[in-house]
Amino acid sequence: MNMKNFLSTISAIILISFCGVAAAQSSSSSSISESQPSNNPGLAVGLISVTGLSNAGNISGVVGDFALGGGGQSAGLNVKRYALSSGNTGAAAAAPGAKLWNVWGAFSRSNIGYEFTPLQSSGSVNVYLAGVDYTFNNNVIFGVAAAVDRTDVDLNFSGGKLTGNGVTVAPYLGIAINKNLAFDGTVGFGRTNVDTVVGTVTGSTRSDRNVGSLGLTYRQVIGALSLSGRGAFLTVRDKLGAYTLSNGTFVPDGTVNLSQVRFTGQAAYTLGPVTPYVSLTYINDIRRPDQAPVGGVAAANDRDAWTPAIGVRFRADNSVYGSFQYSTEQGRSEVKNNQFLFNLGIRF
Repeated sequence: MNMKNFLSTISAIILISFCGVAAAQSSSSSSISESQPSNNPGLAVGLISVTGLSNAGNISGVVGDFALGGGGQSAGLNVKRYALSSGNTGAAAAAPGAKLWNVWGAFSRSNIGYEFTPLQSSGSVNVYLAGVDYTFNNNVIFGVAAAVDRTDVDLNFSGGKLTGNGVTVAPYLGIAINKNLAFDGTVGFGRTNVDTVVGTVTGSTRSDRNVGSLGLTYRQVIGALSLSGRGAFLTVRDKLGAYTLSNGTFVPDGTVNLSQVRFTGQAAYTLGPVTPYVSLTYINDIRRPDQAPVGGVAAANDRDAWTPAIGVRFRADNSVYGSFQYSTEQGRSEVKNNQFLFNLGIRF
């Protein structure tokens, strides 16, 4: 090989190596950028906003139930309240003439996933809910609920991870229109700190959240059988702040607005200390951002879903109350949201 051919070969090797490194760096940078929720509405909705919407729905569900004087008799979260005042002890005060402070609490764990292939992600969200309220004139309830959420998601498409720590405070109002029908309203304000890690590149931002809900609950009791129906409007707005990744890449801010209507039917049957129940909820997203195509692959952007749920309420010796519930969202080809809920109360 003469010197000219030798130099040509070396130049070709260097050029190919440089192109390979550049391509790898470009691919890596693309994955890091796509891992940021403000760059992809689908990630923001599926991994962040869905938690705020779930919290608003759960709070409004229990308020509608409480307004009807129930401790888990309507289509909601099936949570018991407990009296704090007026000398009463035990399950909360819907008795005529009672004007009482009450408390309640619950825990839920959701396994969530965004299965749009270019952004495939999966993980879990733990939510701790608690509230305190006061009953006025036997038919009006006003209170404040707090939700603490912890999100842990694997960004499988990039080999990264997203974590979130959030708090939402939500005043609520419930009004019993008559013995069968109740109205409820909730407004909430919160904040979630969001951290991402992809390889050695880290990023941190904050989502300022507003949530709201309006609901109407109907209940009919026929002996041991309780039939409930509920319609609700839910909305959440997440404002993600701008930030700079540890590698110097700037990530712009972003806003996600998501609104839903939900219609739920539930049937429960009391068998002594145990009340099994089933429910079915139809969900329609009347406003949500569409996920843009990634790498030429288009997202489904499904707007309708069905959520069946099965559960059981229980009591023991009239002193311990609680419930278990499992629900699974169906009908969205690229979204997974399976929730396990548990609450337990002790009369004092």
